[in-house]
Amino acid sequence: LIIAMHGWRSSWGQDFGPIAKFWHDSDCSVLFCDQRGQGLSGGEYMGFGVLEQFDCLKWIEYMDKRFGGSLPIYLGGVSMGASTVLFASGNDLPKSVKGIVADCGFNSPHGIWKYVTENNLKLPYVLYKALANNIYLSKTQVDIKTVCCADALKNCKVPVLFIHGTDDKFVPVTMTYENYKACASKKKLFVVPGADHGMSYLVDREGYEAEVKAFWAENDK
Repeated sequence: LIIAMHGWRSSWGQDFGPIAKFWHDSDCSVLFCDQRGQGLSGGEYMGFGVLEQFDCLKWIEYMDKRFGGSLPIYLGGVSMGASTVLFASGNDLPKSVKGIVADCGFNSPHGIWKYVTENNLKLPYVLYKALANNIYLSKTQVDIKTVCCADALKNCKVPVLFIHGTDDKFVPVTMTYENYKACASKKKLFVVPGADHGMSYLVDREGYEAEVKAFWAENDK
């Protein structure tokens, strides 16, 4: 069973449409989630994975009850969805959760805001940092400066497959390297040369599928 979390201002259809047939042909059951504040989900604000991790935990609880804990569960995410499942990894996950597949996740909300502002928007982040932090704090009651995926991954107890493209211009591959280094559990890194943001599966479909199948086979116990 895969619990699939899509990215920022995206949808499960857009982010997982290309890989859906592979999952189907691999006999997977898939729960495609709309993340909070997006699609058909409730909520007025997106938490950049910090708040969504708790939604992910609720989905795990729901699916465990529905299937009586009989199916191995894998958390899968792309972009912000990857960061959602990486944040979730720091929680006490049930034994049914066998692993996490994180495709092009960022290291922290603060980190991705800074990168996009300076590299994509060509603006000095120092001028917007305090404003962004204060807006996030007022809406979520979370101090964004205190949270990052690395802290969650230091407490991770399930295997993680990290995936990223070298030519990602939205979330740099260095952020996955940072997350990988921090991960305390069994881990694997699959980097796809030439792949832009969220494009690793399309650039190297054969390699991607082989890595995921090997990850399932190793951890479906």
